[in-house]
Amino acid sequence: MSKVDLKVLNEKEVLTVKEVATLLNCSARSVYRHINNGTIKAVNLGHRLTRVKRSDIDDLFKE
Repeated sequence: MSKVDLKVLNEKEVLTVKEVATLLNCSARSVYRHINNGTIKAVNLGHRLTRVKRSDIDDLFKE
């Protein structure tokens, strides 16, 4: 992704798994693994509709 795309992702409050993977520079499977482990909080709104709050991603790096 380009810097412009990352800027847009930084402004969004709710992210998809693919967007989280882009921000964390990992695979979508890794994001799902972190969700299942409880490291990342997420909400499943239906089949293929998993969403993550941007503030929860930011909280991962505060400590």
